[in-house]
Amino acid sequence: MKKSSGILLHISSLNNDSVGTLGIEAYNFVDFLEKAHQHLWQVLPLNPTSYGDSPYQSPCTFAYNPYFISLDELVKDGLLDSYDKTKLGRGINYELLFKNKLNILRKCYKNLFKVKKEYEKFKDNNRSWLTDYAIFTLLKEKNNYKPWYEWKDFKKYNKNEINHFVNNNYVAVDEIRFIQFLFYRQWMKLKKYANKKGIKIIGDIPIYVAYDSVDCWKNPHIFELDKDLKPINVAGCPPDYFSSYGQLWGNPLYRWDYLKKTNYTWWVERIKKVSEIYDIIRIDHFRAFAGYFKIPFGKDPCDGKWVKGPGIELFNEINKHVKCEIIAENLGFLDDSVHELLHDTGYAGMNVMQFEFGPKEEFKAGYDYNNVLYSGTHDNENLLAWYKSLDSETLKRVNKTCGLRSNSKDPHLKLIDCCMKQKCKYVIIPIQDYLGLTDARMNIPSELGGNWLYQMKYDDLSKKLINTVKKITLENKRG
Repeated sequence: MKKSSGILLHISSLNNDSVGTLGIEAYNFVDFLEKAHQHLWQVLPLNPTSYGDSPYQSPCTFAYNPYFISLDELVKDGLLDSYDKTKLGRGINYELLFKNKLNILRKCYKNLFKVKKEYEKFKDNNRSWLTDYAIFTLLKEKNNYKPWYEWKDFKKYNKNEINHFVNNNYVAVDEIRFIQFLFYRQWMKLKKYANKKGIKIIGDIPIYVAYDSVDCWKNPHIFELDKDLKPINVAGCPPDYFSSYGQLWGNPLYRWDYLKKTNYTWWVERIKKVSEIYDIIRIDHFRAFAGYFKIPFGKDPCDGKWVKGPGIELFNEINKHVKCEIIAENLGFLDDSVHELLHDTGYAGMNVMQFEFGPKEEFKAGYDYNNVLYSGTHDNENLLAWYKSLDSETLKRVNKTCGLRSNSKDPHLKLIDCCMKQKCKYVIIPIQDYLGLTDARMNIPSELGGNWLYQMKYDDLSKKLINTVKKITLENKRG
């Protein structure tokens, strides 16, 4: 059975003077993957970000992040005359991106006529969410970026009032729709380029949506909100590896009973849309479909409890309408219901190397084929930092399993090689782990600020790195 490997690198982390984009740096990375015999590129959610800059707390589950649009590509295509690079800052500066990039992108609207036919087709194919997202974005601006539930007007979604608003603000609304089109146009071009080189894109989607989102604003009936549109219960998890306190995410929970009556239409539409832009979909926090952790609004994780999820019924309905490959992020507290659901769906599950060496545990060498092994994810320490932090007993087990000695050179590469030797069909390695970095973590769960800032350097994708990745891959027959 064919086995392959790939690299986890978010678009924001591509090397660029500002945030990474879908421009030349993305194409260079695809070329790097091809030369290194990688067949998978995993990214994090591509949705717009909001306060906290997390791609897992988006104001719209269907929309795309305009920060990733390449301004240089727009200039090449004649859709943007020019722009001032100093307004975007050096490195990843979310404050400047928020203040300035949308205004730069709005200037493209005057050149809409050059791609009008293409744009009209995009609008037709995305009617279910596009205009509502544009209206929501514009209303946020007009309300000084307050959350929708604090708005004086339009707090409750009313179709007649919304239509009237669009008629009075058509150009401003259409500018935002056009910006979404610009992302889609660049993304699909990049995806086509990657696919031609034998590289599939793995895209990540969060299970939950943000409370301050167009999804909740437009569809409060599908979430656990009360008559005043305040959350009744919110998402999180009990104490675990990441946090002894537990995690309080704050996302509104779904009314699964209502969604069932609608044949899970909202979820079917969501999966259908992401299947257009990804080759493989990784669903975050999959275990919540079997059972989810419910925390009363305003309370702590210790006040939460487990509640049964929609189970296989949801996925049976999705499979009637969408054919796509799915990876289930089945990490965290797992009981029999999660294992049963994973088996019934047939989806590939996940393992993370850093979690496989707990107290008195041995590395589970010989994973099932229908599995994806990661050296770490966006929530983990860098692999080398993790290795250096091990206590003496765990270090002995890791060294024995992976063929390491106390003075081994480049231990991170030995650890990656150990991952590559497993039976699982896919192995995904964050680029930071190949680079042997120790201070380039992407995210620390439950900490606000200082996350999502890692960015490659311009000389990281060297010939030496290509040869290193290629050698490990081919030796383990994954190329």
